[in-house]
Amino acid sequence: MKFRSLQSRITALYSLTFGLVMVLVAVAMQQAIAASADAKVRSELVASAAVIDRLWSMRERELQGVATPLALDFGFREAVATDDDATIRSALGNLASRINLPKAFVVRYDGRVVGMRPEDDASYDEALWDELDSGWQSGALSIGGKTHQAVAAEINTPALIGWLVIGREIDAHMNDLTANSAIPVDASVIRRAANGGWVFDASGRPVTQPQITALLADMPTTATRLNQREARRAGDAMVLARPLGTSHGVVTTALMLEFSLSEALAEYDYLKYAVLLAGLAGLVLMAAASMRLAKHIVRPIAALEQAARALEHGERTDLMVVSDDEIGKLTHSFNAMSAGIAQREARIRHMAYHDALTDMPNRLQLGEHVDAVLAGLAERGGQAALLCLDLDNFKIVNDTLGHLVGDAMIKQVGDRVTGVCEGHFVARTGGDEFCVVVTGADAESLAKALIASLNQPLIVAGHTVRAGASIGLARYPDDGLTADDLLRQADLALHAAKAAGRGRCHRFTADLDAEANRRRAVETDLHRALANGEFELYFQPLFDLTHNRFSAFEALIRWNHPERGLVGPGEFIAVAEETGLIVPIGEWVLKEACHQAQTWPETLRVAVNFSTVQFQMPGLTGVVFQALATSGLAADRLEVEITESLFLESSGAILDTLHKLKTIGVRIALDDFGTGFSSLSYLRRFPFDKIKIDRSFILELLSEKEASAVVKAITDLAAALDMETTAEGVEELEQVEALRAFGCTNVQGYLFSEPVPAGEVLPMLEAAAARRAA
Repeated sequence: MKFRSLQSRITALYSLTFGLVMVLVAVAMQQAIAASADAKVRSELVASAAVIDRLWSMRERELQGVATPLALDFGFREAVATDDDATIRSALGNLASRINLPKAFVVRYDGRVVGMRPEDDASYDEALWDELDSGWQSGALSIGGKTHQAVAAEINTPALIGWLVIGREIDAHMNDLTANSAIPVDASVIRRAANGGWVFDASGRPVTQPQITALLADMPTTATRLNQREARRAGDAMVLARPLGTSHGVVTTALMLEFSLSEALAEYDYLKYAVLLAGLAGLVLMAAASMRLAKHIVRPIAALEQAARALEHGERTDLMVVSDDEIGKLTHSFNAMSAGIAQREARIRHMAYHDALTDMPNRLQLGEHVDAVLAGLAERGGQAALLCLDLDNFKIVNDTLGHLVGDAMIKQVGDRVTGVCEGHFVARTGGDEFCVVVTGADAESLAKALIASLNQPLIVAGHTVRAGASIGLARYPDDGLTADDLLRQADLALHAAKAAGRGRCHRFTADLDAEANRRRAVETDLHRALANGEFELYFQPLFDLTHNRFSAFEALIRWNHPERGLVGPGEFIAVAEETGLIVPIGEWVLKEACHQAQTWPETLRVAVNFSTVQFQMPGLTGVVFQALATSGLAADRLEVEITESLFLESSGAILDTLHKLKTIGVRIALDDFGTGFSSLSYLRRFPFDKIKIDRSFILELLSEKEASAVVKAITDLAAALDMETTAEGVEELEQVEALRAFGCTNVQGYLFSEPVPAGEVLPMLEAAAARRAA
């Protein structure tokens, strides 16, 4: 049923809410009552089982008190020893008539049974002899198809010659067992059938109720657990099964106690009816009160609804405030809202289309403006250009002088760009990025003017800074026909300008698009390569000049491309770093290198190169620790190689990571030392284990004095700081001797070996060992 009016919906809502609350109360009460009854019955059933256990034990002692004296009687033992069956039967008959004991017989040590009644057809547990021989003394015993409580007493002369077994049918005293129960329980004796299932003892009918069957299936079967008690719910009854007899540790007979939960819940029926009647009466009262309240609320809301419809069509209406309650306050707020909507709409539109910092047009407005310009040019013909400008030095200013100075700098740059590009549309599209739409002018000349202007110093918050700029240029219709195309092409040209050295303008060319497509293809292939396991590690040895043996192997990644074959790292590492894929790739390299190194002699280490991007990710120490733990490689056999460029990204977190790696025992090596950003401050800020001398110095070691001097200075410095040195790119014996003379500790290069697959490392080591031995 649908309620069209607010009044009917309020009435229905309140009434339904009250009804739902009453239902929840009733359900909660029912659950509480059921839980209470369940717990009570469970407790009483367990208590009853304890009483029955005591009665069972007491009667077991009574039977044992009868069997033991007879088994010790000299005449009886003599009759058993001499196979005097008549005397045995007479003694058993006297015993049975004296204490009303229907079952008593002797099981001789050879397995023969004496004293079993003919009507029993010599039927008893087939495994009884084995159980008696294993020490069985009491429990439940099936005789003549009925279950008996039975005990056994050994007959010795003095050697064991048999057992006296006496028993009383359980059904005969079932009422005595349950009469002392705390609650009226139904007791049944059940036994395990030949097929492993359970049947009732008297009728042989299977126990089929699923819950009871599951309970019996979980019944303890070993002798150490037979004393456990647990009552379980089975349908409308609470059931507890107690083991009575076992065979070879497996329960064969059990006493099942049941009590109906319906009987336990019956006493609470009056409370349920009382709650039901109270709920119905409350529901009627709630419906009447809700209807009256709804009428009071709906009238002013209807007036607000009409005013809102008018406002929707641009007609502003002031409503009369007739009360001080929430409805009156709502009316007053509506009037204030309608008065401010026009102002807010204009402000919101301005915010949506303008940059918050500079108040210049933003990317959204740029896209719409370019679409409009291109639409006009498509109709009347003509050309246009899009300039994408990015500051060269903004990051340095922002990092060194702070974000407030950076924001002030962006404002001044915006003013300067707008001044240079007067008459053209200028937008700020990112942190330090601006775009200019050029129509009817020489775009290249304007770009040069922008670069020259932004190279002039700016005074920002008392600091003199130079912004500098690189510009990417794309033309319509030569480079693109849509705003998205032009923005993309100009951005590619901007990246090319920055890569070419910054401070210049670069025009979009087709090869930039091809390069971008190539990089996207490489990125796609890298994702697939990670998923398909296409990477492989090669290893290049490091030779220890002090001990004249291999000291370590550097792990170098190769890509087994399904179409291009073996691809070197130079073709994909840069893309992996830009896209962040270097993190999972680097993690794979680390784990695989540790795994391979674990198979080498313990004197060998493995060196793994780490990217700056990896050090910027949290949890690197945990990744290294996990790789060592998983592979079993000792921490001091792993050597992490980093480049000096890592210190350009220097932060407390990076240095903290290096110190953590050092703490767990991992060795740290500074790679490509002597090129680019070399600084002695790096060696002071962190205690490296090794410095790797760049191959460019080794290539000129024998021909250039300057290179030789640099190498000698590096080795002397490393020795003074107690650091090892490794020379890369060694290809001549003369280089080795010169490096040995300089005190270099390790060398690496094609003179010793090219990088080899993992499977060739051990043969290489064996060959080297053979050469040394020769």
